[in-house]
Amino acid sequence: MVQSAAAMEAYNAYWANSFVPAGEVMWMVLILVLAVLALYQARTFVSKF
Repeated sequence: MVQSAAAMEAYNAYWANSFVPAGEVMWMVLILVLAVLALYQARTFVSKF
């Protein structure tokens, strides 16, 4: 699915004006942090048995 130039411009403008610095990268960082947290919780949960 190819996005139009207007859609890409709107997307880039949204992240450029985001309240989060470097917003276009922070969502990936957030997903990685949540994945590490989930793995840690799963590890501690299994170690109780």
